[in-house]
Parts: sequence; C-alpha cells; structure tokens
Amino acid sequence: MSTFKVDIPAGPLWSNDEAQDVGPKVAAAHQGKFTGQWNTVVEGQMSVVNVELNVSNSGSNEFTTDVLAGPLWSDADAKKYGPAIAASYGGEFTGQWKTITEGVMSVIQVKFKY
Repeated sequence: MSTFKVDIPAGPLWSNDEAQDVGPKVAAAHQGKFTGQWNTVVEGQMSVVNVELNVSNSGSNEFTTDVLAGPLWSDADAKKYGPAIAASYGGEFTGQWKTITEGVMSVIQVKFKY
C-alpha cells in the first residue's frame, strides 16, 4: 500500500517528550503513524507533527460524519469539490452536503473506513 507523509497541526508543543506523547494520538486520529518528527511553526502557539498516511484507508468499520467544506453554492459545486475535500480529511465524499451559514460555510458528508 502506498503511503505519504504530511505535517498535521497539534497545538503548541513545549518539548520533545510532549511531542513524542501527543504525536501518536494525533496520528491515530488521522489513521496514520507518527514518524517521531515535529516542529514549532508559530512560537508559543502552534506545532506540527509529521504523520505517515496510507493513500487509501480500508477496513470493515465505517463512520460517516459532516466536515467543514467552505462555501459551496450548488450540487455541481459539491460534486466538483467534495471528493478532494473529503480526501483531505482521509475519507470519501458520499454526495451529501448542506449549507450551514449562508454564503460562508457548507459541510459535506464524509465516510471513513478503518
């Protein structure tokens, strides 16, 4: 199975010991593996942890939920952008979406396999 690595925000981390403790939990939340690497990107405010992810997730368990998608204006918009947005969360777009704040924010339904 193909993998790739990405930095994921983890809030402020104050030491390597804290990063080694928090990193695996952040990685697991994204169905990935913590590489042990991390760094502070905004002093006192934000650090990132490096996570190795599978290109596609599989498993016999599924979970479906709504995720933020920015403003979507139509079904055509959702069909065009939904798959990429869902992939950015590590899931699959189900085709369902709705606007939660007119002109500001929509959500799409994403299915996760694990």
